[in-house]
Amino acid sequence: MLKLPPLRSIEVFEVVGRTGSVSRAAEELGVSPSAVTQQIHILEKHLGVRLVQRNGRGIEITSWGSMYWSRITTGFQQLRRAQEDVDRAQRSRHLIVSALPSLATKWLGPLLFDWKQREPLASVLVKGLDNESKLDGVEADFRISYGQRRRGYSRSSHLFTDHVIVVASPSLLERAGPIRQPRDLRKQTLLWIDWGVDHQSPPTWRDWFPSVGVSGDRLKSELTFSLSGAAIDAAIEGRGFALAQYSMVASALAQGHLQRVFAEGLPLPESYFLAWNGAALDTPTGAAFHAWLLAEGRRFDVPEAASARGPLPAIRPTLPA
Repeated sequence: MLKLPPLRSIEVFEVVGRTGSVSRAAEELGVSPSAVTQQIHILEKHLGVRLVQRNGRGIEITSWGSMYWSRITTGFQQLRRAQEDVDRAQRSRHLIVSALPSLATKWLGPLLFDWKQREPLASVLVKGLDNESKLDGVEADFRISYGQRRRGYSRSSHLFTDHVIVVASPSLLERAGPIRQPRDLRKQTLLWIDWGVDHQSPPTWRDWFPSVGVSGDRLKSELTFSLSGAAIDAAIEGRGFALAQYSMVASALAQGHLQRVFAEGLPLPESYFLAWNGAALDTPTGAAFHAWLLAEGRRFDVPEAASARGPLPAIRPTLPA
């Protein structure tokens, strides 16, 4: 195997060739001119050729030295650029966050306005993607996903276990007439959500009605959406009653676009998680975002008492009895 010369001697010669002077090289490196000369001698001895020679005004690079310098300087340029890239990345306030599409638009999107108030100089690119992202700092720094997909990441943490609740628009509630008991919903237009085979879907109407003591038999799933966000948009438009994830309707509830119809809800069978690129936490913005998002997730987590599949603790109903 070819034995390489000491890296320090290569570095010193690269500076000598670039500056054209032993004294200027010594100044840049912060050493004495004799130390520079000594390193060049070490390199020449290792290579078996003369790299520099004296002339009347100082030194000049020999033909061997010129050939060698042209090769090593390319490598040192790449090293300097790599260092600059790392320094720039550490100073960067830009983050790329990948999330499942409906979660990106209905949960993360509204929250990011609060984040911007905390970090006004930070910039965030949100990618709504169903496919899992490569956390390399280029495709994404953070990924928010669901269930068993967490196994594909080396760094991840529980974010929250969501729950579904019954919601409808104020306009639909006016048209529908009194909705005082869960069984009254059986006569209404129900919006269904089915994620297909990629995920274990959230509880459906066939789960919710029995949990409140109403038969779920002979229910028709006439309007089914593969995207939770699409069902929620339909509910906001007054198209029907949705059994929607609380995280995704919290903003619409706060703004009055939707109302919670009954207190009872059901937890999802699996949890959302946050995964990240380790380098993202080396930046002040990335570390702050990580801590902030986990704290936000805790606000939407199902209480431990409701971790079993069953009704959640009662919350004050939106509609009067």
